[in-house]
Amino acid sequence: MSDPKRVAIIGAGMAGLTLARALAGQASVRIFEKSGSIGGRMATRRIEGVSFDHGAQYFTVRDPQFRDMLDKAAADGVVERWNRDIVSLPAAPERDQRPDDARYVGTPGMTSLPKWMARDCDITFNARVASISGTPGNWAMTTNAGEEGPFDWVVATAPAPQSAALLPPAFVHHEALHAIRMNGCFTLMVTLQPGATPPFAAARVDDPVIGWISRNDTKPGRDHVPCLVVNANPEWSDRHLEVPIETVRARMIEAVCRYIPLGAAEAEGAVIKRWRYANVARAAGQPFLLDEEQHMGCCGDGCIAGRVEAAFQSASLLADALLPALRETT
Repeated sequence: MSDPKRVAIIGAGMAGLTLARALAGQASVRIFEKSGSIGGRMATRRIEGVSFDHGAQYFTVRDPQFRDMLDKAAADGVVERWNRDIVSLPAAPERDQRPDDARYVGTPGMTSLPKWMARDCDITFNARVASISGTPGNWAMTTNAGEEGPFDWVVATAPAPQSAALLPPAFVHHEALHAIRMNGCFTLMVTLQPGATPPFAAARVDDPVIGWISRNDTKPGRDHVPCLVVNANPEWSDRHLEVPIETVRARMIEAVCRYIPLGAAEAEGAVIKRWRYANVARAAGQPFLLDEEQHMGCCGDGCIAGRVEAAFQSASLLADALLPALRETT
């Protein structure tokens, strides 16, 4: 029996973890994650003991395979339904989310689901991939820790601009990768004073600066400390990606105060996070990108749409296409 094929996956977000799980048992899979944490934009951060979901806010479920995985995760207590309404500001009921479009979150934080998915995965953290070299079936990756490899296959699941910069020119799908357009996003995290009760759990906001406000403490399993997660709208974020972060923070606090009054201490303690690649403005229009000749691939929400579920679908479909090649003997 031949040795299992060696697969390197770049990125430990939803797509990378889904792909690793789907290939388990059929290949020797290793994930390289540039940060020290897991989940990508399914992120949770604690600030002075208060929990904030400062990336993806929730996810919906339509795909049967995704639902099957989430049912198992829910049985283990790491996923629950978020049974709160989303309003529109200014009020416009026609823009509200359809009541039958159920929303789910990781518990006690959004990162709980990717942590659950990663239980049996081989992940190297703080491993930023700088370049990929070699030949098909014999790829090496240079990271901040040195050269890793060889690998039979390499799959990038990082945001499209980062994947495009890493995958060698011979990768046949560069045109599709470069066609993907992603928006940035600034996220403001605000701890409110005890007893504060904004009149909604979450709101989509039609505002020149911000597009979303939510009470993170209304999600199941969260702390009982009132706190806000505020996202800037994509277009405004793109225009301000290189603006000094404190200037952006001040503008976002000013925008929040148009809808929820903040005290001086609340505004002073607000923390901001910049996501350079957060939302998919234009997808590739194909579920995954696979170059069988070069033994390389790419998947993620940028291939389909900016949803957690889309990242899962993209990786699952790529796995289905890749498995026959991994079973081939040499």
